Amino acid sequence: MRIVHAPTEIAGQMGTLIYGLRKLGHEALGYNWFHSYLNYQSSHVINTEAYELKKIIDPILRHTDIFHFHNGNTFLIGNADIPLLHDAGKKMVMHHWGNDVRTAERSKLLNKYPFPTSYLTDEKITDRLKLLSRYIRHAIVQDYELYPHVSDYYEHVHVIPLAVNVYNIPYAYPSDKSNQPTIIHAPTNREFKGSEYVEKAIADLNGKVPFHYRTIEKMSHDEAMKQYLKADIIIDQILCGTYGMLSVEAMAMGKVVVAYVRDDVRAQIPYELPIVTASPDTIRDVLLDLLQNPEKRRQIGIAGRNFVKRYHAVEQVVPKILKVYAQLEKEDYAVC
Repeated sequence: MRIVHAPTEIAGQMGTLIYGLRKLGHEALGYNWFHSYLNYQSSHVINTEAYELKKIIDPILRHTDIFHFHNGNTFLIGNADIPLLHDAGKKMVMHHWGNDVRTAERSKLLNKYPFPTSYLTDEKITDRLKLLSRYIRHAIVQDYELYPHVSDYYEHVHVIPLAVNVYNIPYAYPSDKSNQPTIIHAPTNREFKGSEYVEKAIADLNGKVPFHYRTIEKMSHDEAMKQYLKADIIIDQILCGTYGMLSVEAMAMGKVVVAYVRDDVRAQIPYELPIVTASPDTIRDVLLDLLQNPEKRRQIGIAGRNFVKRYHAVEQVVPKILKVYAQLEKEDYAVC
């Protein structure tokens, strides 16, 4: 199968999925026009810009069986190419990642904690979802936190976990002998991650129990990963109601992960999730308990890496992606 992923690399997912597809013998390539300080590296993804990508659409179109788009974006600004690709009978799937579909209105209904939703207005999100779902039948989301944001639009919504190359990630479990553990919080967006509440809890715990604390910000992904390896506890996001790529990578490293995961989201995960749930209301007490229990930290760290191997390893995720592609290939996309 010849597959193109485009045009937005989110948390290294495009590169990881393409790696897994190639490993299974498929011809896959990615084009990315979204560049950030995280600087995800992949030999399978060509970093470009919208103007340059526009110039090579024709040969890409002729050569490709499946178009796997990311984050609500396609080759052209405003998704102007979607009707053309549809009319040409091309197979397409849209992979939504979060703030490309989270509306403020729906988030208020689903989540008790307010958090910044999207860089787009609710109206723009809704209009784009209507446009995309008119021509694309299948969407992918990472979990059931995002599912309600897209389920009213697409004919088929597939829940497929975040993917990680777990066996390439070094790990170091928390020591059960350490009496001064290290806590790391790494916000890419402080408001979204709930950093204000994290730092309030840290300030309150200072002097009450020994620990080291540091924040990781504006650092490349490779350099940040080196710092995470030194941690015992990693705090992800405590407002959104789910966990992100930081949590997955931290669990793969054998770290204790703290995040707010809503009960309804957790209930849909087929295995026991070892993430320690904390909200703005509980973060201080959750951290205190972890800081006072070194053996508990170690056991959670071991459980986290095992969970990632079972649920998030690219070898587990890519077969699920291929099942979606198989459905696409069976469908008739010709214009009636």
